Amino acid sequence: MAYQPRFRITPRLLELITQAAELRIWIASSVVDVPWLPRLQQETTARLAHSSTSIEGNPLTLPQVEALARGEFVQMSSTAKQEVLNYLAAMRWIWSQPQNAAIEEIRLLHLHKILTRKILPSEESGRYKTRPNRVVDHHGITVYTPPPPAQAASLTRALLAWINSPPAQELHAVLVSAVAHHRLVSIHPFKDGNGRIARALAIWLLFRRAFDTHHLFALDDFFDADRQRYYLKIQQARDLDDDLTDWLEYVAGGVVAALQNTRERIHSLQVSSKAPRTLLTRKQEEMLRFIRDKGRIRSPDAEKAFKLTRARVGQILKPLVRAGIVKQEGRRRGTTYRLR
Repeated sequence: MAYQPRFRITPRLLELITQAAELRIWIASSVVDVPWLPRLQQETTARLAHSSTSIEGNPLTLPQVEALARGEFVQMSSTAKQEVLNYLAAMRWIWSQPQNAAIEEIRLLHLHKILTRKILPSEESGRYKTRPNRVVDHHGITVYTPPPPAQAASLTRALLAWINSPPAQELHAVLVSAVAHHRLVSIHPFKDGNGRIARALAIWLLFRRAFDTHHLFALDDFFDADRQRYYLKIQQARDLDDDLTDWLEYVAGGVVAALQNTRERIHSLQVSSKAPRTLLTRKQEEMLRFIRDKGRIRSPDAEKAFKLTRARVGQILKPLVRAGIVKQEGRRRGTTYRLR
């Protein structure tokens, strides 16, 4: 059976999509790129891993997730740590995929296998459910009964066929991502990990459709900030016979909010628009804010503030000086740095 999502392009939805597109263009063409994870996207994957697993009740804090991403030991239950490690691995896998490749069933099943490694038995990881499941609220009351196991594979294949179809290719990336998110979590095709894989698929689609090629924002932060509203919006669409209009407006609003946060982060650096385009590391971004707040600094100031050696401070500042973002004045011990 073919899948065809039901929704209307309302004036509000059109306005949000336009805002998202404009923000994305502004960030892509800005003087300074501020991805939440320069180069290796470690910070972005950590935020995504934290927020998406947190929605499901994982107790790890963001600093603990960041420590796991760095390969450090974290004192927490093995299951909680494994969930986070799996999500980190899933994001790395998604971002290693060819951007123009179709999202096929075998690859979606492989993604589920990554997300549920050592969480589900091997015969259930990366495989469709064999028993009925249900969605319950925090009181244990059933709020949604998904389609039975016999329909899991066919409904998932129908969704993937729509994602890869010409009509879907003509839709904005945010709309396709939001539709896929809601549909997969409603099919609930796996024994466990349905929410995580639905959100991961949404991220994958944004990357595949070139909307977030630099991994600038973690949309799952928006969902995690108000989990009750997130679950309510999912269920409201189901109660409206799967009319996704309000859900699409909700997700598009989250994308706009996430992009606005990224834009403000760039704005706050107060970098001259005449400076050449520069990809900042996280430490360089912190250094620019430090210089901005102090007005003018010397190397010992940065050494003390960041607990770094003089050589390391020099490594951080030299690319900024060469790019014309930071002005170096004086010589040797009298050298000072300020924003241009």
